[in-house]
Amino acid sequence: GRTSRIPLENIRISDDITNRPYQREAVTAVCDAITNKHRKMLIVQATGSGKTRVSISIVDVLRRHNYVKNILFLADRKALVKQAKNNYTNLLPDLSCCNLLDNKDDPESCRMIFSTYPTMMNAIDERKNKYGEKLFSPGHFQLIICDEVHRSIYKKYQEIFEYFDAMLLGMTATPKNEIDKNTYGVFDLERGVPTFAYELEKEEYEDTFSDDDTVGDDISGEAVNTWLFNADTIDKVLRELMEKGLKIEGGDKLGKTIIFAKNSLHAQAIVKR
Repeated sequence: GRTSRIPLENIRISDDITNRPYQREAVTAVCDAITNKHRKMLIVQATGSGKTRVSISIVDVLRRHNYVKNILFLADRKALVKQAKNNYTNLLPDLSCCNLLDNKDDPESCRMIFSTYPTMMNAIDERKNKYGEKLFSPGHFQLIICDEVHRSIYKKYQEIFEYFDAMLLGMTATPKNEIDKNTYGVFDLERGVPTFAYELEKEEYEDTFSDDDTVGDDISGEAVNTWLFNADTIDKVLRELMEKGLKIEGGDKLGKTIIFAKNSLHAQAIVKR
């Protein structure tokens, strides 16, 4: 029978999977939506801010609370499917994962299936198990995660979403005001109001080189170097990092951070500061 669900209150989010505050907020927002009887959720998250990890954390929480048993992850490119499967396998080692594009995997014994949209369409249309039944029944999955959702996907592969009776979690890096009305419609959401959004603010182009003229594109390499290697510039960046960077161990220590330098000399200058 069905194991009884544990309410999604006071959820424990694994720091090993998602430790950035906005990632944890995304997981919480999705769990709140599910608690409020939503079956479709859309997360807007800037590229490089850990979309897959957020989805892994959501799967982790929903599994522990007995909300999902079988999960489907859809992406539009083979490489992304493979990459996602590797991430899931690494972070949730007890979850059996299958790539539907790999013939050596046995999808029937797996809890989580990774596929491209077309391959899943074929599986719905054609693939049967050894008893001649459909490989996946309409109730097989409790959650479908769609990576990089955009309108064309729903138009083209609508059958997938109509065939399966599952919760839907869409993830995209497209800014929320650029997502078309139809996509919000698919998720039964008001235009411009996703379940959760984390968008990187576009950096204002700082007028650093001079006070009065606007900076053109013709700054000499020498000027750039002088500015980059300037101790004040480096200190300013480091101070910003110390104040606003990712903190761990109760906020006393700086978490893993990547600083991009122009070249190895510049990197050494930063280390020296």
